[in-house]
Amino acid sequence: MKTIKKDGQNKTPYIEAYLKYLHEKNTAFDVPGHHQGKIKTDLDRIFGHKLYASDVNAPRGMDNLAHPKGAIKEAEELWAKACGAKEAKFLVNGSTSGNLIMLMSTLSDKDKIILPRNVHKSVISGLILSGAIPIFVMPEMDTNTEIVMQPSFDTWKKAIDDNPDAKAIFVINPTYFGATTNLKKLVNYAHKHGVIVLVDEAHGSHFYFSKHLPCSAMEAGADMATLSIHKTGGSLTQSSVLLINTDAVSEYDIQKTCNIITTTSPSSILLASLDAARKYLVFKGSGRLIHAKQYAKDCIDRVNKIKGFKAHGKDYFVKVGAYNYDETKVVIETDKLSLTGFEVYKLLKDKYRVQVELAETYVLLLLFTIGSEAKDVDIIVKALTKIGEKYYDPNITYPDHHYLKEFAPMKMRPRDAYNSDLKVVHLNKALNRVSKEAIMIYPPGIPVIIPGEVFTKEVIEQLYYYKKIHAQILSDYEASMLVSTVLEENDRKPKKKKIELPINK
Repeated sequence: MKTIKKDGQNKTPYIEAYLKYLHEKNTAFDVPGHHQGKIKTDLDRIFGHKLYASDVNAPRGMDNLAHPKGAIKEAEELWAKACGAKEAKFLVNGSTSGNLIMLMSTLSDKDKIILPRNVHKSVISGLILSGAIPIFVMPEMDTNTEIVMQPSFDTWKKAIDDNPDAKAIFVINPTYFGATTNLKKLVNYAHKHGVIVLVDEAHGSHFYFSKHLPCSAMEAGADMATLSIHKTGGSLTQSSVLLINTDAVSEYDIQKTCNIITTTSPSSILLASLDAARKYLVFKGSGRLIHAKQYAKDCIDRVNKIKGFKAHGKDYFVKVGAYNYDETKVVIETDKLSLTGFEVYKLLKDKYRVQVELAETYVLLLLFTIGSEAKDVDIIVKALTKIGEKYYDPNITYPDHHYLKEFAPMKMRPRDAYNSDLKVVHLNKALNRVSKEAIMIYPPGIPVIIPGEVFTKEVIEQLYYYKKIHAQILSDYEASMLVSTVLEENDRKPKKKKIELPINK
């Protein structure tokens, strides 16, 4: 059972240093160029002038994110202690930067890493930057909602056994939709075989602050984890934390990678929000998360009485194969509704002023967080009731989607494909060519192909099928079904003979 350590957590060292600097009313000759609000712009219409006056860039007394020794270091240590980690590092480039740091500090050129196929696009970027070789495993899928869950433990085990030279595994826990794996069991098995465990915990930062939520990465003994505190922990957008709990990756490699990836001009406002969010979560997070779980349960119960919708939570996802589930998330499935999930998403915002987290073809995702209130449930239920009354159609049938069960063959590393010359071709000319891009379909969010993999007949047919049913295709050239591929030798134009010019003597 996780315990929340509150000793010394009432401090906010970075905020105290911040306030001290602002109260000094220093005369600015440094950046940022507005010199603490000595200009007025239209941004004042949103925030007032206080935002400009508070915007400073790591001046003396407020520490330096690249080499923290003062207030930032103390604030990071408090985060590490709160989460049961050896070390924590503040991130102001979101969890994208955390994923890149984990991959690049752990992996060298041509190292193997085992990872699920539904990784965030930042992980594909990490493969390109590190030069690592991916070994993909397929997650389980709920074919009813078309939501991707977790690879089974047996799938992970087989991949580790089949690749004894793999240096690391990369785990998404929880998934965007809330499914979690048996992380302790997986970590123990990986460590037994000398494999480092990296966790994308972007959607699970709240796990550390409630005894009633799934196991966190640090509790499970993972080596590193990236947390998007802004997503579910109450800090400002783009602020995240990297947790480190390992001796398998050197502190030097982690820090030098942080300094490569992280901006040299971090926002003091974002850093302060991380300091404040940690204190709030330690002292008030547990109670607020109990309320969030109750609101989610109430929402599920009430939405399930509305024609046109089915709401799902932990009971549903455990039944269809998930090990555990984040009960602050609610998935609402459209049922006999003449609108897609995307259309419901737009209607909720445009007509009812309700902003849900995301939509897929047949589902909506709602997040209940430390900021949720009881009245929020009333509002979403009222809006969905009206939509159901207007658009419910008992005669609706949905197309049967068929997702690829096998990955496209890999001909070269993602890094090599990325660095190869580019050729853009129509999809019907892509057979046997090597892709330079990742093409993803939502739902379910699994890449059909990534850089370095070969376009097969099955991949091409699948992409045409998705286009026919108007699925969301994410690629560089989706609009006209053009794709970027590696420039092959027979594509190259003959080089013109170089003309030697006489040298003037």
